[in-house]
This record gives sequence, structure tokens and C-alpha cells, in this order.
Amino acid sequence: MTAAMAGARWAVRRRILAGLVAGLLALSATACGLGGGPPPRQYTLDAVTNFPRGLAPVKWSLVVDEPTAPREIDTSRIALRSGQFRVEYYADVEWTDTAPAMVQLLLLQSFQNTGRLPIVAPTRQTLATDFLLLSNLRKFQVEYDASGTPQATVALEATLLKMPRRTPVATTRFEKAIPIESKSTETVTAAFDASLSDVMRRVVDWTLQQGSAAAPTS
Repeated sequence: MTAAMAGARWAVRRRILAGLVAGLLALSATACGLGGGPPPRQYTLDAVTNFPRGLAPVKWSLVVDEPTAPREIDTSRIALRSGQFRVEYYADVEWTDTAPAMVQLLLLQSFQNTGRLPIVAPTRQTLATDFLLLSNLRKFQVEYDASGTPQATVALEATLLKMPRRTPVATTRFEKAIPIESKSTETVTAAFDASLSDVMRRVVDWTLQQGSAAAPTS
């Protein structure tokens, strides 16, 4: 074998070896998630805090269930209803939890912030309480009004049951839509916060009124 032939074969082997190494590095990067885009920015909302002070506490307890929701909003993605039958989602942003789970937590915190209930807890704690609050999150999305203005819309149906027989006490629906003044994510989430705060405040006030009317008198 001449020196020229040996050199040519060695050059071919080096190219093959380099290709194998490059392929292994690419697979390793894929497996480790390298080279992907940044994770979505996460946003959360606030519980209601500014309830009137000095109101008399109630003597009954409450469990708050996680709301049911349509599939398109039972997600951590921020929904945009862009047509009668079309749902899209904002890119690169999301809620810190699914919308129903986030609403349940914020409702619990809002009830606690009233300072009027001796016990308020989520259903997973399986406490024996006097009332159970069920709800259905019908809307949690950006949608357009008749003039084409985008608005953050929250709609919640609430049902209060008297325990332990789960006797229906009352059912109602609250809805609020806040116009969105710009396309920035901060403006969108601020509008959601205002809409949800309005709905939660009315749910809390309504629940306290209905529970107090239905609670046994001592």
C-alpha cells in the first residue's frame, strides 16, 4: 500500500468518525433539552383583600371545591376567543396553574381575607363542614365585544350546598369583562385580575349572605 492510499483511507475514516461524534452530540443535546427556546413566562392573579372590617363573624364553616370548566380553559394557557368557534392561546406565556385550580386557590384566600369564617378549606382536606361551594368556570378568556374591543372576561356559576345531605341552598352566576387597552401581556393580565377580583368579591358576599340565611340559629 502506498503512502498516498493510506493517507486517503485515514482521511475517510476521520470524516466518518467526525460525523459519528457530531451525531452523538446532537442526540445528547436533544435529550437534555439544549437548544430549545426559553420557558413560558408565568403569571398569577391576586385574591381580594379589601373587604370591610368590623363585620360580625359567622359560626358556620365552608369547603370550596375546584371549579369545573370547559376543556379549552381548563389549562394553564391564556385563552383568546378569536371567533364564534375558534380558540387560540397567547404564545410564550401561561398561568402558574390551570385556570380552575388558580381560581379555587384565590377564592379560598379571598374568603380567608374576610376574617369572618372560622373554617374555610379546599375539598381535598375532607373536613366535615356546614356548607360546600361548587362552581363552574364558564369563561376565563380574552374575547371581543360588539365593537371589536378585546376584553378579559370571567364568568363563574356558583352553587351553595348545605352539608351533610348536599341540600341545594342557592345558585347564581357572576360575570365581568374589563376592556384591554394594549396588547402587552402585563395589560392583559391586569385586566384579568380586575375581572376576576370583581367576580370573586360578589361570590364571597353572596356566599356569606346565603350561608348565614340557611345556617341553623342557635
